[in-house]
Amino acid sequence: MVKTFFIKFLSHDRTESRAISFFARSLFFLIHLAIMTEIIAGPLKFRLFFRLGLFLWFTKPYLKTIKNRYYTYWSLSIILSFYLAFKVSEQFYQFDRPHTAIIYFLALLCLILNMFLLSSPIYYPIVSWWEYDFRFRDDLKIQIKPEVLSAISQPTPSQFEDAIQGRLTDLRRYAGCVSAFQEYKIGDQLLVKATDSSQESVILKGVVMSKRREYFGRPWNYGMQFKFDSRISRNRYNQLKKMWKNEKNKKSKLRFSYT
Repeated sequence: MVKTFFIKFLSHDRTESRAISFFARSLFFLIHLAIMTEIIAGPLKFRLFFRLGLFLWFTKPYLKTIKNRYYTYWSLSIILSFYLAFKVSEQFYQFDRPHTAIIYFLALLCLILNMFLLSSPIYYPIVSWWEYDFRFRDDLKIQIKPEVLSAISQPTPSQFEDAIQGRLTDLRRYAGCVSAFQEYKIGDQLLVKATDSSQESVILKGVVMSKRREYFGRPWNYGMQFKFDSRISRNRYNQLKKMWKNEKNKKSKLRFSYT
């Protein structure tokens, strides 16, 4: 039941984006509120006003890292999580201010939830950038084609005669990162076909949720949310996940055979 709810939650295109924006803004609202509570509760200290001004300034660049998908978001978030955990402990045990500690704890909770949502391949894919040899990188060859609405409810292999080549570079949490030189728009619905060594094919429908390109001449990286409109789609996703794991294991064994 929990798994079904999780799939339905992620299947709503805008729900997750709105949740990310809500948690990010709530995080700083609670931090500002907690600092102002400290100012009111204790003797006036310049460092509290300085800290409030610092976090008011820090809000904009931090939200910018989320908007532009900068990987500095993770280093800033980890530092911020340690700071909030320290403040919860300090306010609760040292100053005996449980109400302020609760506000800091809620801010920490918003941060953790946001980090969980943003860890999806849609926003921050995990790619094996450390692997200099492209033969051993964790990816899966795929074919991509825009979905054409028709009376056929399930896509068939014959629809991929004019498909373009791409690579699936990450697959987690019912979403994936697709790399291709063809440019698509956010909101485009695509068909993704993967074929294993035994020529068994898996076709899934997906929606482009995010796009980025490191620099000109490199492929576009698309964060795709797969669509689960039937039990068949979920079974196909499980097949794709199995293909993905088999390909990773195969490349891992091949890597060690060359060393």
